[in-house]
Amino acid sequence: MSDSNQAIELAKSIHTALNTNIFVQNILGDPPRLYDHVPADPIYPYLTYGPMRSEDVGGDMSPMTTHTLTLHIWSRYSGRAEILNGLAIITDVFETGSLQLDTAELISAHVVFNDNFRAPDGRTLHGLIRLQVTTQPLTE
Repeated sequence: MSDSNQAIELAKSIHTALNTNIFVQNILGDPPRLYDHVPADPIYPYLTYGPMRSEDVGGDMSPMTTHTLTLHIWSRYSGRAEILNGLAIITDVFETGSLQLDTAELISAHVVFNDNFRAPDGRTLHGLIRLQVTTQPLTE
């Protein structure tokens, strides 16, 4: 399986894990507001998918790919409580083994870091999660 096929399957698995998690639904709505492209007038809070990078980290006899993905949470709540809660909930989704892959083995999945800051508009809070997942093609 190519790195790009694994990346597509992983992206779908991440979306499914977030979309079906009740705690994510509690903070981002039901269904959760998860966007590749944000609508013109979004309802806050919401999550956007950032870039995903896939890198071959295996050897000749052991192919492996590490995928690094950035997730962004956006809030207009007056304090940081909503953004911090969102970061914690999204982090928990990945630390509890929620990702399911059909054509690749999940070697590891962990949050590398999360951060939060005020966006340039001075009103919106921006939470950032960097997720790293390593996969290996299933052997036949």
